[in-house]
Amino acid sequence: MILEISEHGSSLKRDHECFIVKSPLSEKTEIPAEKIDAIIVTANASITTQAVALCLEKNIQLVLANWAGKPFGRFWASTPGRATEYRRKQYLHQNTPIAFEISKDIVAYKLRTQRKFLVDLKGNRKTLNETINNSINSISKSMQTLDNLEFTPSFKQTLLGIEGFAAAEYFSAISSVLPKKYAFKERSRQPAQDKFNAVLNYIYGITYASVEKIVILSGLDPNAGIYHADSYGKPTLVFDLIELFRAKVDRIAVKLFTKKHVRDSWFISPDDAPLGVFLSKEGRSAVITAYRQEASAPIEKDSWLYCRKIMTTFAKADNC
Repeated sequence: MILEISEHGSSLKRDHECFIVKSPLSEKTEIPAEKIDAIIVTANASITTQAVALCLEKNIQLVLANWAGKPFGRFWASTPGRATEYRRKQYLHQNTPIAFEISKDIVAYKLRTQRKFLVDLKGNRKTLNETINNSINSISKSMQTLDNLEFTPSFKQTLLGIEGFAAAEYFSAISSVLPKKYAFKERSRQPAQDKFNAVLNYIYGITYASVEKIVILSGLDPNAGIYHADSYGKPTLVFDLIELFRAKVDRIAVKLFTKKHVRDSWFISPDDAPLGVFLSKEGRSAVITAYRQEASAPIEKDSWLYCRKIMTTFAKADNC
């Protein structure tokens, strides 16, 4: 389990092989160390040195993060532990057939969930939407191509090509279901060129923070990608894992527009970026609320499970 300490004034102490957690709003709780995989502290809290020592003894990740959950520090044992072993395997397998299988699995999952979303959109339409139908067929063909793909040293470029083609079809279909005033031509980033992409970019940013937190808690190196090529200062493993959740996040964005929750007051175009569209404070608050209600918990849970899947895959490969 992941223990999160998020109430100001909380305390974390040790009692033999257990953690004692106390917050101003709840009773004291005793949790055996063996049940905890990681601890994240996002509030002003007191942590005893003995509690820190228990984390280090049991190889439990202890991470400090800001109020939004973005990590800024962590505790490391002075001797090699599980995190060292995990990261060594992560580096060794970056461009191997094992990395190809993990990358292929990520892209396949993304395409499946995108197609499922479009099928759901199609089923909710009273009239035939030819754009959705064509996009579903195109993504299905991409999935067939992916299924037949074999390992080559350039597998990353090949996978990115398959994913990119499917994405163009996918977003064309999404645009076709939005109210006409919010329809868009293509995905746009930094800055968004339209209101839908402004919402999507912001909600993706929230998702990045959630996934990065879990990657760090798992013990993997967030900067050592398996699917996406390493880039200095970029959390490329986070970029890998967020692909698993694109369709889930897209559903939230589409729902905000099709259910007419969006307001013009959600958007601004600053004087220093007249060609871009950004979210106002009101818009950011609404998007954050929607994300927390519909996606935050399952995305963090599934991120944790996929990090464990990566570790297990590496371990099995090394034991063959």
